[in-house]
Amino acid sequence: MKRLLIFIFLLLFMIPILGAEPRYKDALILREPSSADIKTKNLPLTMELNFWNISSYEGETWMAFYEKDDTVEYYADIKNIVLKDKNSWVHGYPEVYYGYKPWSVRGTYCEKLVLPQKVSKFPDIYFNFKYSLWHESYLPINFAMETWITREEKQKSVSSGDIEMMVWLYAQKLGPAGRKVAEVKIPIIYNGRVKDIIWEVYVSPMSWDYIAYRSKENLKEGEVKIPINDFLKNLRDIIKQYSKRITPEQFDQMYVTDWEIGTEFGDPYTTSAKFGWTFSNFDIENK
Repeated sequence: MKRLLIFIFLLLFMIPILGAEPRYKDALILREPSSADIKTKNLPLTMELNFWNISSYEGETWMAFYEKDDTVEYYADIKNIVLKDKNSWVHGYPEVYYGYKPWSVRGTYCEKLVLPQKVSKFPDIYFNFKYSLWHESYLPINFAMETWITREEKQKSVSSGDIEMMVWLYAQKLGPAGRKVAEVKIPIIYNGRVKDIIWEVYVSPMSWDYIAYRSKENLKEGEVKIPINDFLKNLRDIIKQYSKRITPEQFDQMYVTDWEIGTEFGDPYTTSAKFGWTFSNFDIENK
């Protein structure tokens, strides 16, 4: 029995280490901050090793697309991190995204959901995927989705009058920006069943309007179907109550540009980070 417990402990300890190299040598691999378009079984996506707030670091990081497994895997074991701006708090957001992301020079979408799309015409769909996250216990980190909602169809950046909407399913030692203004119930499909989730809503008037929905349950892994339009409908009410720059009528005419899935990590005091994730089973379906 003692030997069995030792074996299990060693196996659990080695799981993150075993991810130190991509599982297939012929995979599409990013080994430094960059991006690449990929074609999963059901959707075209862009994967981005996004260290937007890191000036320099040491160590290993990579993101790999395994076409035969229809999976994107990410790994990081980095240290001596130097930030560009400590006031921006988090270090980066390694991610995959569907659609047109401001700051990018291209967009990926298919007929299942054309993006950018006007808020008033956004369809009732689910964005589906499977995810699993691991990280060291000391690390501030979340698992979050987001979209940029802009005044023009294909802006190259965002500013006053635009919106960043985030949806957090998991967080450790990291919280949304701004102040909590409400709690709302928006169900999702989690592991094949309807799950009623209470979301804490945070608002921050940055250079743009930032609104985050944070689940009161920490869901570190699972298979989910996210009803994006249900969040947009609630967001309209939040904008009406708390935005000083955007009216509900203006919001209706704005554009949902993309749907991003990733992990923000770090804080101004974090100088090392070891974590990773796997995403798979991407799809879009009508509700």
